[in-house]
Amino acid sequence: MNWQNIGLKVNEANGVFSAPSDAFYPHSEKAVVFSTEKAPANFAFSCEIRLTRGGEAGMYFRAQGKNGTRWVVGYYFSVDAADGSVKLSKVNGGDSDHVVLGHMRYPFETDVWYTMRVEMRGTHAKLWFNNFKLDTEPYPKYDLTLSHFSRGVVGLNLGDGCAEFRNVTLEEIEGEPEWTPDNSYCNPVVYGADPDILYHDGVYYLYYTDTQDMSLFQCYTSTDLVHWSDPIVVFHGEDGWGNNEYMSPNVVYKDGLFYMFYASHTAPDPITGRREAHVAYASSTSPTGPFKSVTRKPLHENIQEIGGHPFFDEDGRTYLTVVRFNKGNEIWAYEVTMEDGVVTPIEDTVVRLLVPTEAWECDYARIVEGGVIMKHKGLYYMIYAGSHYKGDYGEGVAIAEKPLGPYRKYKYNPILRATAFTRGTGDSVYTRTANGDYIMFYHQHFSRTEISPRQICYDPMKFVEVGDGSPDVLVLHGPTTAPQEKLI
Repeated sequence: MNWQNIGLKVNEANGVFSAPSDAFYPHSEKAVVFSTEKAPANFAFSCEIRLTRGGEAGMYFRAQGKNGTRWVVGYYFSVDAADGSVKLSKVNGGDSDHVVLGHMRYPFETDVWYTMRVEMRGTHAKLWFNNFKLDTEPYPKYDLTLSHFSRGVVGLNLGDGCAEFRNVTLEEIEGEPEWTPDNSYCNPVVYGADPDILYHDGVYYLYYTDTQDMSLFQCYTSTDLVHWSDPIVVFHGEDGWGNNEYMSPNVVYKDGLFYMFYASHTAPDPITGRREAHVAYASSTSPTGPFKSVTRKPLHENIQEIGGHPFFDEDGRTYLTVVRFNKGNEIWAYEVTMEDGVVTPIEDTVVRLLVPTEAWECDYARIVEGGVIMKHKGLYYMIYAGSHYKGDYGEGVAIAEKPLGPYRKYKYNPILRATAFTRGTGDSVYTRTANGDYIMFYHQHFSRTEISPRQICYDPMKFVEVGDGSPDVLVLHGPTTAPQEKLI
């Protein structure tokens, strides 16, 4: 492959691309090389990159460049060790039309070689940056549809001399496989908000909030996560506690009964018009209901709560996470007993688990919510949503040695964040397939400009070893917006 400089001088020696790191770099000029010939329509562009210090560097693809780097047009996949950022951008004539399509953070170091790879099949883009060295089958950092530019050259951006590249290859690959309704899925998959997923006796039950009719709960069923049934009504508000606005159904199975936890409100006060929100529950002998309340009371009549995510520990104890309000949303939890359709909180176990402290948790409002716990290698991982659902909603993770904490937030949160093609991605739950694989379900806005009707999505997730004695890291393949091979 032949290369040409379009920015400042880049040196190539023994297959390694480098640029002087002590040179003077004029504003907006970078050390950049582009291939002299266009890439095939379907291609894989791979390399290894080493950042010698903090600074942005990366790969251009489907690009064009003349008259210097200020006039580059195309896509740019970049990393920066200064803040751990991994970005996908669209550039069109320079910074005046520079759009970040995706921005996530991951742990990686300077002076270490990492593999980067871009695959384009038509408009389907998969982009890898393999920062987790022990992960032999890494997920792409981005897996989505890109349709701005159909052809172009590839290039390397060494920034201000902060990076080196080696083992650079460009090869033609086959195009997209023939996706059918039987061998693939594509997000979003079904209508709904606040999803909850239950896997029972070979069937997946997907419960959700119907924001167009909040007097009931419904669910979809599937045996392959590709073909979903029509909605099935599983709960009518008149069979439980609350006043019309029913949301966030969460269903678990215990001792022959299915328990549904949900949030609802009191009737408006006749004088002030105010309402209160509380967590209630109902039960059924079937996962498709009808769910009915034995007590017709909330778990706490004098304390406002929403949510209600149960967790069964290996020692037989059951815990419930809820959201309480204190100038924002906070995640609390307590132990409960569940017997014969009756749920009873153990009041002396009530504890606050998380409060909003990070910038990504405070967009539009100070919010952490959800609180879905799983156990892995003796540790408790809690995935939770941050920020207002109307804002930069996302999913983070926190880790503890005990189910009731204390929890430590992951430094590189959020692990799920919207791209330029999605919005409001969050409120996640998880399930495990028959072979033990993890799948995260979450919802997103109808479009970039419309919140409702919200849509339900899912993508695979897994634990990755770090290798330095630190806890395994929970990573997600998503949010995807291009067709994906079915997971089971």
